[in-house]
Amino acid sequence: MFIESAELLDADYNTRTTNVRIAQSLIQSLDDDLPTPGDQIVDAAGNLLLPGLHDHHAHIVAYAASLQSAICGPPDANSESDLISALHGHPGSHWLRGTGYHESVFPHLNRQWLDAHGPDRPIRIQHRTGRLWILNSRGMEIVNAEAATLAPHERDRLTNDDGRLYDVDELLGNLTRTGPPPVNQASERLAAFGVTGINDMTPSNDPETWNWFAELQSNHTLLQKVRMSGRPSLSTCQERPGLTLGETKIHLHESALPDFHEFASIIDTSHKAKRNVAVHCVTEVELVFTLSAFRAAGSQAGDRIEHGSVIPPALIEQLRELELSVITQPNFVHERGDAYLNDIPQDEHAFLYRVGSLAAAGVATAFGTDLPFGGADPWRAMDAATKRTTVSGERLNSSECVTAESALTGYLGELDKPSTMRTIEPGAPADCCLLDVPWQQLRGNLSSAHVRATLRNGEAIYSRG
Repeated sequence: MFIESAELLDADYNTRTTNVRIAQSLIQSLDDDLPTPGDQIVDAAGNLLLPGLHDHHAHIVAYAASLQSAICGPPDANSESDLISALHGHPGSHWLRGTGYHESVFPHLNRQWLDAHGPDRPIRIQHRTGRLWILNSRGMEIVNAEAATLAPHERDRLTNDDGRLYDVDELLGNLTRTGPPPVNQASERLAAFGVTGINDMTPSNDPETWNWFAELQSNHTLLQKVRMSGRPSLSTCQERPGLTLGETKIHLHESALPDFHEFASIIDTSHKAKRNVAVHCVTEVELVFTLSAFRAAGSQAGDRIEHGSVIPPALIEQLRELELSVITQPNFVHERGDAYLNDIPQDEHAFLYRVGSLAAAGVATAFGTDLPFGGADPWRAMDAATKRTTVSGERLNSSECVTAESALTGYLGELDKPSTMRTIEPGAPADCCLLDVPWQQLRGNLSSAHVRATLRNGEAIYSRG
């Protein structure tokens, strides 16, 4: 492929316009030569050519499942009547799956309410945190029947009079899944945003998931390169082009923290297996607990804090000293900011989803959308990082705003080094995102509407028109 008149950005965000030759899945050269016979010629017309975006915290299978689900929370559903409409807007007689529920929509969602107001079919609705599922009576009957062969302690986790089941995502999925979710649709949507790689951070990822992803990539169902984090058992998997091994993922819950010494031992064991560790931290308590564990077990460059939702000033220096990266979600400032302003004490608003202060302190920072628990469009997350406005237009800690350049960098990192910015240069993989405007125009309107084409290994996985 020969791309004419493409605008490129260097690591300092200086621009230049040149031709880009792609061959054998790589950026072969940057020059002003003319195309040769047989070249596929693309005229960039002076518009921006970027490395393909990398979403550094994603859950692609859950995102695929969400595409077949009713949206039960903001911004689509904001009231009890909205929720009722959402549930009745999906005809059928089999399982109805809902996602994105939040108490601000209706605070008392339980089995009894679903029986009274939902359609006459099995229903399961997921809270937007991913931790809670709410089932109606028909759904509970099916789950209890399917769970008859499970161990008693697992059956107990699936029993609750009000239909509210906590931390049973994997169990419930195994019992209710009727077929694979549409990963191809999810992957194509990401390609349309310019995404060529993801860090899949699902804690339950295991060798079986690994083999499935390899198959999906082989048959071109999954178009993105994937770095898979998850269970310690992933260490036995054999890496292949486009599918590489990520961190041991530890998902903390403040209400049920693990034994401290066992937690520290997992960190130590992972390091000895030459794997980094990524820890889910959405509260101050979880972050303090995690920092203490890293001090006890030892940290190493590449260990990650996922989300870093609440970071008091006193903990920023500890993050830097321990060389921990923070993979955060500025999109939540926009998507959930109004709820944060209402539900979280005002003196903690400055601690939420930090970006600017972390970068200023020398803490390696990158972005992920947390799809499907956050919106899947990384450009909206970039825009949120520069503005920090909620859906209603309120500002949430404007001192954490960053420039458009810094926001874009949050999605340009290597999959294994999220804060290391990639550029278009000879020898680099030909994973590219071509826009329909130059950088100076794009930086004032960070929107996925400007994505014209997406290449992975030099082959188009998305082309507009």
